[in-house]
Amino acid sequence: MKRLFLLLIFISQLILSAKSQNNFIACGEQSGTWNYDTVFVHCDVVVPHLQMLQILPGTKIIFDGHYSIHVQGNIKALGTATDSIIFTIADTLGFGDIHSNTGGWNGLRFADVSQENDSSLFSFCKFSYGKAVGDSANCFGGAIRALRSNKIAIRNSTLDHNYSFYWGGALYAFKSNVLMDYVKVSNNYAGNDGMIYGYGGGLCFVSSEPDLRFMHFEKNRSTGIGGGASFEYSRPLIVNAVFDDNYSGLGGALGFLRSEPDRQIANLLIMNNEAYFFGGGIANVAASPIMTNVTIVNNYAAMGGGLYCNELSHAKLYNSIIWNNATYDSIGSQVWIWDIVSEPGFYNCAVQFGTSLFGGSTFIGEYLNCTENDPIFADTANGNFRISPQGSCFNAGTPDIPSFSVPEFDLDMMQRIHYGALDMGAFEYNGPVQMNELQADLLEMSVYPVPLQKTSVLEITAETEGKCQLFLDDINGKRHEIRKGIVLSKGKNTFPLSQIFNEIEQLPGGVYLIGVRLENGWQKGIRVVF
Repeated sequence: MKRLFLLLIFISQLILSAKSQNNFIACGEQSGTWNYDTVFVHCDVVVPHLQMLQILPGTKIIFDGHYSIHVQGNIKALGTATDSIIFTIADTLGFGDIHSNTGGWNGLRFADVSQENDSSLFSFCKFSYGKAVGDSANCFGGAIRALRSNKIAIRNSTLDHNYSFYWGGALYAFKSNVLMDYVKVSNNYAGNDGMIYGYGGGLCFVSSEPDLRFMHFEKNRSTGIGGGASFEYSRPLIVNAVFDDNYSGLGGALGFLRSEPDRQIANLLIMNNEAYFFGGGIANVAASPIMTNVTIVNNYAAMGGGLYCNELSHAKLYNSIIWNNATYDSIGSQVWIWDIVSEPGFYNCAVQFGTSLFGGSTFIGEYLNCTENDPIFADTANGNFRISPQGSCFNAGTPDIPSFSVPEFDLDMMQRIHYGALDMGAFEYNGPVQMNELQADLLEMSVYPVPLQKTSVLEITAETEGKCQLFLDDINGKRHEIRKGIVLSKGKNTFPLSQIFNEIEQLPGGVYLIGVRLENGWQKGIRVVF
């Protein structure tokens, strides 16, 4: 028995020894495949033009000093959900010293990468303790810096605890169109103790067109603008993102500068962020982003707890909620407008206190179809900002957004327009509703005979003439048909159902919702059995 025990120990030591020997020391030019447990980087690494470096799942890339990987060709670092790839430093001692390069590595560097090269792809990777310090050219992008380089995609990854002396605590991109999906950006910092302010505590984009989807920004900080992310001269696409507990001088969560983005910015939850000066949620400086279905709640700033506009900013918010944001006093708690030439617009939004408590200059923008009534969130104490059908935001949105269409799904990836019309905010309500929650005062409707037959008709009595949409949903909210441009006359209107909905005779038996939506957004629904 003792011999067997000693034999097992010996075999275990052999396995551990073999595994410990599956390491590699990297320095200088590198290409081919890193198929190792650990790669120790002892000096700057270069991936040459038209060559590829493949990094296999489970590899740890540990930098022994403030070294970089300079990508002139392309990298394929494709980990898995159970076997990620890690980029980090051997010794973090001194990382907090912003005037020294100790405690951090010098990041992945892409500069003028030729389009002849294949894309660089990163999946299930973790980038930690990148540190961009030193001379002014090296103070951007703690973990990743891309200069005039496209074809970079980062998916299912984490950027955590990185630092830059100037801009982009975790990532900085200049004239580089980076794609990011399902990326968590947390605990990164951009800034210093001087007068050059840090932009983008997590991410900073300048003159770029990034695609950001399914992002989570948490506990990032910057000294200038955009605690989570900043965009200057840029056209970002930002869909389905959460910004929680970020901090900056301006724009605790997001900062837009000198930009007029006209691509989708939608389904954002911006909560618990803080700005030292203006815009606890979002700051717009000479910028006019168009956004829809944004929930801006529980943010704080000295002025403009939710939103800030300055220098001819004409930001437009559709179907959004600006609620329960705070300042040192009540004035400007939701919105602050610095100058007399900024004209933000609000369309089908829920704005606490309305325009009466907007701070700064006199509000001269548009404020159309908005409400000051309570959205009735599900559970604010636990950060659940899904709306209630009894609140003001249910079925109160508009699909008419300039420049882009409303996404098909909400922040929960539930189908939009669940009960015939858009909801306000990042989340679409998809639970059960009562009939009176779908009714409007401008029309009456009935269906007869029921249960539905081939000869059944829909009768709508309208107070005014106009056009409407008719829709047919099942009990689960699935849209079966929609008919647009239906003309309503004042008074009684009768429509044979078989002429309106082509598929109604083929539907399986069950409970359905027939709804009508007027051009002004009012709508009503009636449940029928077929």
